[in-house]
Amino acid sequence: MAIERRRDYGKKKPTRDTHKIYIVCEGSVTEPEYFRFFECLSSNLQVITIPSKDGKTDPLKLMESAKNKFLGDNNEFTIDYKQHDKIWFVIDTDKWEDENKIKPLRDFCFQQNKLISKKYDEIKSYTAWNVAQSNPCFEMWYYYHFYETPPKDFEGKVKFKTYLNIVLNRDFKIDRYDPERHPKDLETAIKNAKDNFHTDKDNKVALFSTEMYVLGTEILHFVKCDLDKLKNKMSG
Repeated sequence: MAIERRRDYGKKKPTRDTHKIYIVCEGSVTEPEYFRFFECLSSNLQVITIPSKDGKTDPLKLMESAKNKFLGDNNEFTIDYKQHDKIWFVIDTDKWEDENKIKPLRDFCFQQNKLISKKYDEIKSYTAWNVAQSNPCFEMWYYYHFYETPPKDFEGKVKFKTYLNIVLNRDFKIDRYDPERHPKDLETAIKNAKDNFHTDKDNKVALFSTEMYVLGTEILHFVKCDLDKLKNKMSG
């Protein structure tokens, strides 16, 4: 029997008051494929993914790209703070922590959030600029769509993406994570990732932790009803 996929269902047009979530990500394939599942799933939310280009994937380069796209003189995107639009940088831990390329990005977001109420008297400051870091990588978020606890047999000898495909085949008899179908289990991933999230002694995102559950919760707030309907169709 054919597997039902997200693309089989009609997309909804955003309304005038649609909330926007801009996602600036390191990857040009993996992350955009995942977030595409939620594009136009609900008329209340518009998800706009901004992938990296030309290999400029480190957090500082993503920050510079965002400055040009959102804050530059010829900005490509407009943030409507009145609508509480949000920008999320979705990043891996990778080697960026050791190279001190994550803290400057977090500091930049903190400063942008502080400026909101200073620039716009009628708007109360909120966390419009955010970071969702995964350790070791974005695939950690994929992992929690299936597993309740962190991996016990990952030794770092292979890339986590390779490891994930191996254990999914072993435990669920599937070759890999399917970004056209598995994001329907968003609530499960949020719970599992939140339950297992912790920081190290330096208050940095610890191994096998991901802040994606915070972004996932933000998305779920707008799409829960539509997601429940879609899940019923996909399981029917």
